[in-house]
Amino acid sequence: MSRNITTYTDVAVPVTVDVTDAAGIADAFREAALAFGGVDLVVNNAGLSISKPLEATTEADWDLQHDVMAKGSFLVSQQAAKVMRAQAMGGDIIYISSKNAVFAGPNNVAYGAAKADQAHQVRLLAAELGEDGIRVNGINPDGVVRGSGIFAGGWGAQRAAVYGVPEEKLGEFYAQRTLLKREVLPEHVAAAVFALTAGDLSLTTGLHVPVDAGVAAAFLR
Repeated sequence: MSRNITTYTDVAVPVTVDVTDAAGIADAFREAALAFGGVDLVVNNAGLSISKPLEATTEADWDLQHDVMAKGSFLVSQQAAKVMRAQAMGGDIIYISSKNAVFAGPNNVAYGAAKADQAHQVRLLAAELGEDGIRVNGINPDGVVRGSGIFAGGWGAQRAAVYGVPEEKLGEFYAQRTLLKREVLPEHVAAAVFALTAGDLSLTTGLHVPVDAGVAAAFLR
């Protein structure tokens, strides 16, 4: 007796794109569609952060963070909607926002405001794209220190200074202020994306899922 065994291997196609460049984003979507036959899931995950007090925050600091996160996610979602509407098969757009979209912390005005912009984009686009079968949801993580380019690029040192803890202890500090006393890792955020898009929550749109081990001050209300 013989039988055929099919194996599936995850395939990724790297495409470098500036999320503030609408033409570059359109090119990236074309490459993805050519490689995979279409686009049915888009995750807005580009980000950076600069931690400064209000009076030290420059216009350049404000513009950079809003360009990458608020404008960037808008442009990516705009192109995603165009592609998904043309396919007429629905789809998912996910925003990796932040607990800072609802929790006000010190020395964080530009980043927090940009994340709040992203959070409301989720609601606005869910309302607009629902009739096309396109679901738009968000994820609000707490600080993801391990494996984070943002924290490694200076944000970790800045936030550690704000809270008065050594930078190498920042992840532990974040964990201890949560209800579950656990540190948020990249795989926890990825699991939330999977939960929202794998099919069991097919009637869910306009939702923000906290992935913060329980930060009571950031409870949605």
